[in-house]
Order: sequence, then C-alpha cells, then structure tokens
Amino acid sequence: METQGGWAWLALPVAAAFGVWCAALALAYASRISDGAAIDGATLRAALRRVMSGRGWAAVSWPLAAACAGLLALACLAFVLQPSLLAAARVAACAVLLVLALIDMRCGLLPDALTLPLLWAGLLLAWAGVGVSLHDAVIAAAAGYAFLRGTDTLFQAWRGFPGMGGGDMKLLAALGAWLGWAWLPEGLLAACLAGVCFAVFGRGRKGWRRPLAFGPFLALAGASGLVGRPVVQFFF
Repeated sequence: METQGGWAWLALPVAAAFGVWCAALALAYASRISDGAAIDGATLRAALRRVMSGRGWAAVSWPLAAACAGLLALACLAFVLQPSLLAAARVAACAVLLVLALIDMRCGLLPDALTLPLLWAGLLLAWAGVGVSLHDAVIAAAAGYAFLRGTDTLFQAWRGFPGMGGGDMKLLAALGAWLGWAWLPEGLLAACLAGVCFAVFGRGRKGWRRPLAFGPFLALAGASGLVGRPVVQFFF
C-alpha cells in the first residue's frame, strides 16, 4: 500500500506534536474542573486559551507526552497511507477522543462540549455524503444512546444507583454517527472486554469492585474503528 505522494508523511510529526497539545488541553480542563469550575463550554474555552497562550504544557509529563504523540501519529498513519477528506476528518475525531479519554481518566466525566460536537460532526459528514450514509449514522447514533440508556435504567432499577454516566451514552452515539450501526456491537464488545480486563488484571484482586471510567475504553474502540484497518494492513 503506497500513498499518493511523499508529502503526506509530513503529517506524522504534525500529528505527534498535536497529540502533546491534546494532552495539555485535557490536563488544563481537568485542573479547572478539580478547582470547582463548571462542566461547560466556557471552562473548555478557558482551558483552550491557556494552552494556546503557551501555559499548561509543563503539566504534561514526558511519558504522557510520548504516549499521546505516538497514539495520534499512529492514527494519522491511516491518512498518510490513504489521503482523503474522510481520513483527515477521522484523525481529527481521534484527537477529540484522545482529549475525552484523558479528561475521563482524570475527572470521571465526558463533557458535552466535546461529545456533542463530535456527534454533530459525524452526522454532518454523513449528510455531505462522506463516510457512512446519513440513514445509517442517524440510526447508529440513536441506537447507541438508547442501548446504554436502557441498560443503565435496568441497572439502576436493580441496584438503586446509576452504573454509567450520560457522557458515555453520548460518546457511543457520536461514534455510531461516525462508524454506522454495524460497528456498534463489535465496538461496544471490545470496549467492555478491555474495561473488564483492566479492572481485573490492572487493578489487583479487588480492583473490579471500584468505579471505572468507561470513556477511555470507548474512545480506544472508536479510534480503532476509525483508523484501524489501513494501519493493520500496513503493518501486516
């Protein structure tokens, strides 16, 4: 598999640098939430202004910077291999997923200021004829949200408290808008298996009893669905 031109490879270092920028934005937002700021778009814009002004970068550790740079560069590899408007849009979606995953890991929440624009971007691309069909995107978004909402309602009736946040439901709806309804079963299964494995093996013997942020696992499954196939084909 070859690209249409060597220029596309220049996107990799740009994506790597943007991955570090995403980490700085996520940490700046999480810091403001920890300080008591409202969970809204104004807080996100304040965090964005802080990072754009050059402040907040020192909070990103080297291991986190390397991980985020590598992940977004890997996502960008799909664009390098097959440059297109859809591939570029999916790399941007992966950047949003990276920010969401980091925020959820730090704060245990997925802000509407990111999940809802991601949802509308997927629907608008489908309406423009880029990616899945509009019919498929709308059905997937509705089905993804309704499935998690229904599951959480049953869990709450059984245990007396919610087992999942509304941000997870909106994130799955957004991923459905980007990837279509056919992806939903495999994507949700992959996210659940990854979450269970992390809870059981990554937290110790009783770690599965503690609350677990599900957003990072949904984001990982969504990113794999967005850019996974060309990257896997490239390596194998």
